[in-house]
Amino acid sequence: MEATFYDFIDRHFDEQLGALSRLIAFPSVSQGKPEPGMPLGRHIHNALEYTLELAREMGFSARSLDGYCGVIDYGEGDEMLMVMAHLDVVPVGSGWTSDPFTLTRRDGRLIGRGVMDDKGPALSALYALYAVKEAGIPLKRRVRIFLGCDEEMGWSCVNRYKQTEPEPTMAFTPDGQYPVIHSEKNIGQTTYTKRLSGSEVRISCGTAPNVIPGEAKAKLPFTPEPVQAKHQMLLSGKEGELLAVGRAGHASTPQDAQNALLALLDALKEQPLNAEDLATASSLAALLGFDQHGEAFGLDAADDSGRLTLSADMLTWNESEVSVTLDCRFPFCVTPERLLAAEDKMFAEIGFTRTWQKISKGHYINPKSKLVQTLLSVYSDATGKKAAPLSIGGGTYARSFENAVGFGVEPEGEPAQAHMPDESCPVESIRFDTRLIAEAIKRLAE
Repeated sequence: MEATFYDFIDRHFDEQLGALSRLIAFPSVSQGKPEPGMPLGRHIHNALEYTLELAREMGFSARSLDGYCGVIDYGEGDEMLMVMAHLDVVPVGSGWTSDPFTLTRRDGRLIGRGVMDDKGPALSALYALYAVKEAGIPLKRRVRIFLGCDEEMGWSCVNRYKQTEPEPTMAFTPDGQYPVIHSEKNIGQTTYTKRLSGSEVRISCGTAPNVIPGEAKAKLPFTPEPVQAKHQMLLSGKEGELLAVGRAGHASTPQDAQNALLALLDALKEQPLNAEDLATASSLAALLGFDQHGEAFGLDAADDSGRLTLSADMLTWNESEVSVTLDCRFPFCVTPERLLAAEDKMFAEIGFTRTWQKISKGHYINPKSKLVQTLLSVYSDATGKKAAPLSIGGGTYARSFENAVGFGVEPEGEPAQAHMPDESCPVESIRFDTRLIAEAIKRLAE
């Protein structure tokens, strides 16, 4: 790795952390309230404009694409290397021990919503390109940083980019895991709804389809009966309220979370509800159980892209209806038709119908490709580890373009941090990520 990269990145490291602190302070939660000129909301708009202005101060060309995303450009050439990151974040959720939008330093770690997913990596990409520019490295490909603002929800940022901008020759996103992600499973998100006649239960649980809830609460017309919690979760009841507490997480890794929604349903079926409410709670609890791989739907399957995961992540329940939203990361051996048919069948048996769906096709790049092999060598040279590419359940910007992969930044063997309370990373990981992205830019664009 070029010594000049180390020197430049080290000299500007405190500056980079200061910029990250200011970027974290924007509560840029996905799908904010649209305003004139701010289609994704004021906070996302401000986060994007701050980052683009920072890039301009570094001497780059930077522009917003109608507020949906931004592009930062350097160099010339017919071919383009693109580094893709996003500035929107998932809702905060419960369980934080510090202000999510204040970058907090504790025990050698940085804590804040977006520090890993994906504001920290976005700034690592920017400072990496800054280091390449200032080192005067000659490049034959131009380099573009894509800053998306709707990655967590609708991907309107990618749709806007494709309306006017060229496909990159090659691309990577620091929005996954090390060493390199060459395959991403299909994603299916669905909502099933049942009509009710005068329910006494009130629930509003979950923040997004891809976030496993760490807390779930039901309002009831009585003091709930005490119930023993399962799977190391907590249950508490007081007059008119039943609360389940687990651990929030990313829907692609349910094994790293404790789904409070499932614990709430399991406890709710033990309560003295009216007949319709009791039947609904019992049937949902029986169908969903505490499964993580779609076992009750007959969907548990695996191939080289990994094992299917399925989680119930949102639940709304009012006087007239109850709706549950699922997130499924399914391998290539399972078709979208099979997924929807299996879910439709089992939910129909308990009186639910599908009212919403979103299917995102999986992504695969040959592990022997130049892009994958180059990034593997960057990682191996930096760590001394023999690296092999990964397949994941998460969905990154890589699936938006033909020749694109995920490259970092979650360390090998580390517990998942994305979408978690107290989202954090080691301080030195920021420096490490910046160095690796700089080296990746050099090798892929020179």
